[in-house]
Amino acid sequence: MTAHRTMHRFTYRLSALAAAASMLPCLPQAQEVRQLSLANVPPDMIDAGPQAGKPATNDIDLGQDLSPSGANPQPGSFGADSPARAAAQAARAGSSSAARTRRPPATGAAARGGVERTVFERAPIAVPLPVGRERLITLPAPAALHVPRDMESVARLEVIDRTLYATALVPFTTLRIVAELVDSGQQIPMDLVAGESTSAATSELEVFVVEPGKASGAAVSVASAAAAGAGAKEAEPEQPAADMVQLTRYAARMLYAPRRLAYDLPGVRQVEVGTQPVSGLLRGAQVEAAPLGQWRSGNLYVTAVRVTNRARTPLELPLEDIRGRWISATAQHGRIGPAGSDWDTTALYLVCERAFEACL
Repeated sequence: MTAHRTMHRFTYRLSALAAAASMLPCLPQAQEVRQLSLANVPPDMIDAGPQAGKPATNDIDLGQDLSPSGANPQPGSFGADSPARAAAQAARAGSSSAARTRRPPATGAAARGGVERTVFERAPIAVPLPVGRERLITLPAPAALHVPRDMESVARLEVIDRTLYATALVPFTTLRIVAELVDSGQQIPMDLVAGESTSAATSELEVFVVEPGKASGAAVSVASAAAAGAGAKEAEPEQPAADMVQLTRYAARMLYAPRRLAYDLPGVRQVEVGTQPVSGLLRGAQVEAAPLGQWRSGNLYVTAVRVTNRARTPLELPLEDIRGRWISATAQHGRIGPAGSDWDTTALYLVCERAFEACL
């Protein structure tokens, strides 16, 4: 009985396996690999290229309509020999080159667009200022400013070398400032004003002065300035010799002025001088005197001499008792303090037609 049941179960399993195998697709016994070639491709699927007698069409230039008034382009009009095609290629090449060599944005100086020029002839110079924007004023020479005490509450003014930087903080009516040229002492009054009507005044303002002995007139000065700004270089005339006043001011500026104002004066050059103390330079005064520097212009020499008080009492400098043959003698301070004080030293400026040692 047991053997019969076992045989029945085995027969049932074989039947189930046979039924499952009959449901599977027939699998190939081997895979055949063949090399592809055009010989196996039907003729109607092969692109034989442009047929003889038909012109070959060029690539379509998307986004460009080179035909006049939007007309349909004719076949072959965009060929290599077509002027329109050449112009289009040149335009694309130019735009690509411009993209590769892109320039930086324009600077503030270029954006201001030009320079306004004016000539000072006694009348004050009107200087309109935009509120909140800086305006540049170029002076004929480095200058010192004389401004009202409350000027910083309405405008910010800074002068560096020959350039005045002016910025109006709030609108205000006419305010006068004075620019004093440090080389000649000439004073130039300027009337500053700021408001809605001056908002367009952003260009640089360049100020000129009429030199003595030359024809006055704004047209002549401005025309000459424009020619100089355009790059017309002419032979510079020989600089005139400075007088004793200019030489004295120059020597004082070399000793006491800040570095931004210590500039060279045309026609003046520095010469060597001994710096050993000179005894008895001021007769009857207990002082120590020693040269600091010497400059020459033409036939005149100016020597800056340091003078230090050695007495215990203040001293009024006796300029009439200076030893030597001097054309002029100028003291930086007419009175100096006792020895050891903070103001016991000053400078003398002695002008002579010869060098310092020869005029003692």
